[in-house]
Amino acid sequence: MEYRLLSDKQLLEECTNDNLKAFNTLFDRYFGRLYNYALGYVKDEYFAEEAIMDLMMWVWDKRHTLQIAGEFKPYIFRAAKNATIKAIRKKAVSIAPIAFIENNLSFVATPADHELDSRELEEKYHFHLDSLSPQRKIVFQMSREGDLTHAEIANDLNISVNTVKNHIKFSLNHFRKQLSNHNARLG
Repeated sequence: MEYRLLSDKQLLEECTNDNLKAFNTLFDRYFGRLYNYALGYVKDEYFAEEAIMDLMMWVWDKRHTLQIAGEFKPYIFRAAKNATIKAIRKKAVSIAPIAFIENNLSFVATPADHELDSRELEEKYHFHLDSLSPQRKIVFQMSREGDLTHAEIANDLNISVNTVKNHIKFSLNHFRKQLSNHNARLG
């Protein structure tokens, strides 16, 4: 099937059948334009990329229940605006003054606690790494453990660079969600 020739509606229908190739095509079709759109609001490449990655992950997560009245393009651009605003709010909340952190002794752990936490975190990392799909796991390990660039991974696996980015971002979000309880316990 030549996915790039399918309409947005057809690709979304394929996504409801858990077709990752259809989603990757939709991702490749819109990510660059949505990123530039978000960049117009935040003027920060990291936050623009983060906002759009979160949005695209949301589309994939909601693929079975997502109901879009009308065309996908206007819908996804409205959603991108909302995702960008959400990222701006998230940024404002997540920043803590350095002086507060330096003066708060609850952030200091004893060496024994640190070693135990590190070992526990590593076990959780490997458990959640194994829960990724085989291709995402390979891409993530090539990137993080093999220290390969996105282009090198794409070349080695014969996939697009955007697909590599997609796999890495989804993997990072997976770890962020799964390990947030560990971080909350430490805080």
